[in-house]
Amino acid sequence: MKFTTLFNRKNSGLLGTVFTSLLLGAVAFPIASIAQNSPTEENKLQAQAQPMPLPQNVQMPVAYVPPGTAPVAVEIINSTNTPITYEAIGETGDRTLVGGEGAMLMDLQIPLTVTFERPDGGLIQAEPQVIAPGEIRIYLTEANNLDSDITNMRIEPNGSMYLY
Repeated sequence: MKFTTLFNRKNSGLLGTVFTSLLLGAVAFPIASIAQNSPTEENKLQAQAQPMPLPQNVQMPVAYVPPGTAPVAVEIINSTNTPITYEAIGETGDRTLVGGEGAMLMDLQIPLTVTFERPDGGLIQAEPQVIAPGEIRIYLTEANNLDSDITNMRIEPNGSMYLY
């Protein structure tokens, strides 16, 4: 079949079908290639990035330890009727404090994180008190709801203390 015969009026349907197929193919291939592309390194980093918290979601420190007072001492008083497991991360291993007892952790370096956990899965409420520069007392009691459950105390390098 000659090229000129494709353009005569008798084959106008064939010509339309050929051009329509080419047009659909040209549109389909770029879409398929976009859908099959793996994420770039930049996209992976963007997916891992966490958004900045809104100002109303930023927690305020519950207390301050004057900077430069390291090492610090933390006294933990268990006012519950059940044992509590605690640990000063990087400073001590897991330790258990029975109900009604207290323990003193000495010579802890800032920044500092102390964790609390009840083996029975119960809730803990923590109330910190700065006794003197570099001396902190934490009273642990049973919490009544999830909003007041505290499992960590954190002292930042600037002396800000957070409970969460």
